[in-house]
Amino acid sequence: MQIRTEVLIKASAEATWNWLIETSHWPEWNTFIPQAEPYPESASGTSQLELGTSWRFIANMRGGRWKSMQKVTLLEEPKAGDAKRIYRIYWAVQGYPNFLFRTVRYNEIEEVEADDGGRECIYRTGEDQSGPLAWFIKWVFGSHVEKGINDWAKDLKSAMES
Repeated sequence: MQIRTEVLIKASAEATWNWLIETSHWPEWNTFIPQAEPYPESASGTSQLELGTSWRFIANMRGGRWKSMQKVTLLEEPKAGDAKRIYRIYWAVQGYPNFLFRTVRYNEIEEVEADDGGRECIYRTGEDQSGPLAWFIKWVFGSHVEKGINDWAKDLKSAMES
């Protein structure tokens, strides 16, 4: 299963990035995953997504709250002098053997120049799922995951532009 979406946000890429990786803000804007907790709980010294950290995400789906374990597998911020200013964070589901179920959720924020010379960014997000269990997940949750990821992008846009 592959899900893709993108939105243009009338805010700087850096501000959008800082809002995205700070999970303490999620209850204010993120209707799909309004809660993220560091895992194990002893790692609770931070509310910011960081490379190598694991998180328990609580999703609103199918009329209930669903927990999943995720690990941040890639975190890149642009360096001075980069021609394109792109921020990236990826995470992957934990708790399943790789041969059975694999996911990669990606988030990219690219700085672009607005027509009026101001600062805007393009937020791209999506998820790839593979393995035999992915077929079952798609059948049971596919439309809900797709709606959630699309809502996530719209919610981030709304939060940043308000």
